[in-house]
Amino acid sequence: MSYDVLYQEKKCTAHDAVALIKDGKKVHVSGEPTTLLEALREQKDRFSDLFLYTMLGLVNPESRRNVLAPELQGHFRFGICFYGKGEAESAGNGGAVDYITCAFSQFEDMVEHTLRPEYLVANVAPMDEEGYFSLGYAPNGRAAVDAGAKAILQVNRNMPSVCSDYYKIHITEVNALCESDMPISEFPDPEPSETDKKVAGHIVERIQNGATIQLGYGSLPSAIGLYLKDFKDLGIHTEVFTNTMTALMKHGAVNNSRKKLYPGVSVTGFCQGTRDTYDFVNSNSNIMNKKLGWVNDPEIIAQNNDMVSINSCMSVDLRGQVCSECLGFNTSGGSGGQLDFVRGARSAPGGKSFLATHSVAEKKNGDRISKITLALPAGSVVTVPRNDVQFVATEYGIAEMAYCSTREKALRLISIAHPDFRDELRFEAKKYGII
Repeated sequence: MSYDVLYQEKKCTAHDAVALIKDGKKVHVSGEPTTLLEALREQKDRFSDLFLYTMLGLVNPESRRNVLAPELQGHFRFGICFYGKGEAESAGNGGAVDYITCAFSQFEDMVEHTLRPEYLVANVAPMDEEGYFSLGYAPNGRAAVDAGAKAILQVNRNMPSVCSDYYKIHITEVNALCESDMPISEFPDPEPSETDKKVAGHIVERIQNGATIQLGYGSLPSAIGLYLKDFKDLGIHTEVFTNTMTALMKHGAVNNSRKKLYPGVSVTGFCQGTRDTYDFVNSNSNIMNKKLGWVNDPEIIAQNNDMVSINSCMSVDLRGQVCSECLGFNTSGGSGGQLDFVRGARSAPGGKSFLATHSVAEKKNGDRISKITLALPAGSVVTVPRNDVQFVATEYGIAEMAYCSTREKALRLISIAHPDFRDELRFEAKKYGII
């Protein structure tokens, strides 16, 4: 039987596709299949305990409304591994959100061996001539199929078809599909502030031509990208491919020519960007989407020469513990792959790991607080243990932390804290015997 015939046999309305889903089961959500989620919402009265979860946040307001609206409590529960603003807003408005913690290097293993979903609902690119659907910009649904989930697809011509040896689903694995060319979520780069540029300037001074880089998403990575455009022969090995990386490849700063692992190819686990980035990654053989657990495996990361990992953090205490997920009990983001890349980059030949933050944060009332503190705020979690931290950067410089005594770490961190808080930090450090 031809793949086109199979396609037509499995094609149906979104309503009929989600009608396959039974109550009391687990549903893996991949790539914001808004039309399928809307159909689920319309059938909410069938459900009293349906658990839906995803790796990344729901950016589209319609997607959140279809899953997290207060009136859906008692019908749906929702879990997420990376807590975004949308989930925080929904939780604040009465929505129920379960925060599932895991490092991205563990994600597929967690799905296959612990969560074990019964269903996958996914937004995918159109089927290719070999019968495969690409899982597109957020391709985390392959693990669900490997765990035995029934695949229910939303085929969307707006989804990029990424080059991958893993993130695809064959028509023979599909239980039902509908067609819906809904716009997909875009992630414009935040505009770098002057402080971002100062932090970036300190870090870029320690990057050399030919380095392999990993950048997170946000205004600071955008600032670093501005400085890297004039570099030569850079490579990419990163969990998320962003607009910054699109710009660096188009500009010629990244050609992957000096990489030892997958030379000539940018390696990533997923992508987040604007339409320009999605068009750039579409069928681009110079960008390989590999299994996230492999991309983020510290032992794999360490095989890259001159590996440079740069990630943002939210708070650092004077003993060198780093929190990147919350200030107190207010969760924002998640563990993600930060620790994976901190450990992998440090172990790579010539590797460097940078954790960057502004020296202060401004509260809603205008008061400023130091991001470098005696102790992490109550309720904070440790994302990167102190023994793993190599470099901490603020707009006031870089503190080298590896293999330092507790006293030395504290003194170096105080030296890059905001000047208005340094005396207080020294006083507290002396009071508690840290220095």
